Amino acid sequence: MSVGLVAVLFVAGGLVAAGMFAAAWRRDLTAALAGVPLMFAGAGAAFVGIARFAAAGSSIAFGQEFAVLLAIAAVALVALGLGIAGREGSR
Repeated sequence: MSVGLVAVLFVAGGLVAAGMFAAAWRRDLTAALAGVPLMFAGAGAAFVGIARFAAAGSSIAFGQEFAVLLAIAAVALVALGLGIAGREGSR
């Protein structure tokens, strides 16, 4: 079974939309930060899909490298959110 670019972009858009919904629905900042990694995952999936289906002259690894950078940024953001939550919980 072969997956097309449109299917990849629909999944990426769904991840971004779910992350936006989770970030907008939560009232406190630490819970709203939980939706941001979902948005980063959607952006990473879109970059990997576009790099996969791009012209033959471009590098496929660019999308994967960018997705890894987005995953590292998402982990850093989660760590920051946990630090903020732990600091507010000790007051």
